[in-house]
Amino acid sequence: MVSTLFDETRRLFADDWWPYGIAANHKSIDAFLRYHFEQGLSKRRLTCEDIFVPELREA
Repeated sequence: MVSTLFDETRRLFADDWWPYGIAANHKSIDAFLRYHFEQGLSKRRLTCEDIFVPELREA
């Protein structure tokens, strides 16, 4: 049972379950920022470039 669940999880998430860094999470951050705007929490649609300095975006 546990082995089956582990195999299924690995199939879905591959080897990098929790990726680090902005580049690795760009799609998730972009989705968050889109939802943030759609829910009226920001006046304009923000991007990763708006909220992170270049040094962090390249890390």
